[in-house]
Amino acid sequence: MGDLTWAYFDGHHIEYKRDPLAASFSIRRLLGVLRDNRNFRTLYAANAVSQLGDWFNVVALFSLLLELTGKGEAVAYALLTRFVPMFLAGPAAGVLADRISRRAIMVASDLARVALVLCLLFIRRPDQVWIAYAVVTAHSVVSAFFEPAQQAMLPNLVSEADYPLAATLENSLWAATLAVGSAIGGVTLALVGRDVAFLCDAASFLVSAALISRLPRGHARRADRQAMEVLEEARVPGSQIENLLGLRDLREGVRYVASHRRVRALLAVKASFGLTLGGVLVLLAYFGEKVFAYGNGAGIAVLWTARGVGSFAGPFAAFRIAGTDDQGLRRGISAAFALLVVCYVAFALSPAIGYAAIALALANAGGSILWTSGSTLLQRMVPDAVRGRVAAAEIGGFMLTLSASTLATGLLLDRGIPARALMAACGLIALVPLAYWAFAQRAFQVTGQAARG
Repeated sequence: MGDLTWAYFDGHHIEYKRDPLAASFSIRRLLGVLRDNRNFRTLYAANAVSQLGDWFNVVALFSLLLELTGKGEAVAYALLTRFVPMFLAGPAAGVLADRISRRAIMVASDLARVALVLCLLFIRRPDQVWIAYAVVTAHSVVSAFFEPAQQAMLPNLVSEADYPLAATLENSLWAATLAVGSAIGGVTLALVGRDVAFLCDAASFLVSAALISRLPRGHARRADRQAMEVLEEARVPGSQIENLLGLRDLREGVRYVASHRRVRALLAVKASFGLTLGGVLVLLAYFGEKVFAYGNGAGIAVLWTARGVGSFAGPFAAFRIAGTDDQGLRRGISAAFALLVVCYVAFALSPAIGYAAIALALANAGGSILWTSGSTLLQRMVPDAVRGRVAAAEIGGFMLTLSASTLATGLLLDRGIPARALMAACGLIALVPLAYWAFAQRAFQVTGQAARG
């Protein structure tokens, strides 16, 4: 791809739906995004249903694995089978999201996940645990195609002014369904058993598919005619096979990221969040069931509910205090990493589950601020033509660090390292991306539209 094509990308604006950017943040404007954007409201409803079912599934599955195996390592392996396939499938998923209907990808993914979740009903004995790992692996591969398609479609459903608010609503939805779904999931396990939780999750994907089918097709706006001609002229003989397989599209996305310093910095800090979160996810199940001794999923439900409460509140507070302009979002990322350090160390020192839940809620407020602010900045910078591939790179990098942290924590936990020491380490490691983010601010001082270094 030649310089002329990259000049096109550098000068390309994301074609959001409506208005110029506004830095103000209010609850009225937040609710207005849902009221005034029918397609976004439909996607929001689909996500609300499917995510609520997901958290039923998480509480039920983790409790089942700990009951059948008695090992924290089992939860770590379940998380790995969820994370690693998303990393491996990410490049292909990103290319596909920029090639075909994003709506079709999401509907097909939801329908596939219905069948997969139902397979969890067959797990009854320790020698059948492999079914859980197989199902979670396949579920992860399917989700790897859903997520970039959804992220790439979202900015086309709202205006640029509304995007930070839409991202906050999406994040708060994830957080609210985490809190409510985990709490109800714990009650469901206690009253009617795990099978009902799995059935609810399967049904939620059916409803989500039906709602998403009502959205626009969501094809990516590829390069304009002139840029496409430049691309065609740059292609060498014999490259048709590469184009068919998507290798050229993949290389195009890699070049875009490699030549834009601010995009690289944001992808790096979002990926580094996985170094903290991966270990924490393993430890939360262990703390709930073993350290604080709340069995049958009750301790897990309390802690995951606290995660949801903090994640819900974080972006609202940050946007209200710092605003939604670029500088405010970058400050929010710095504050988020500081919260991760302090609050996970506080969790490790907590004498009871109530104190731990408060520390966890604050830590997840930080994680939620980090993710929402980073996503908003990326969507403002990245043109629609490569948005699917950048979203896949974002998810892939995060899943890679998440997997490494998950595996390391699970192995160390089952080799006798105290859970409290591991939780403190998960917090302290956030000092590394905090330092990197401070150093990377020089890249954001470059003026002009391009994020290129």
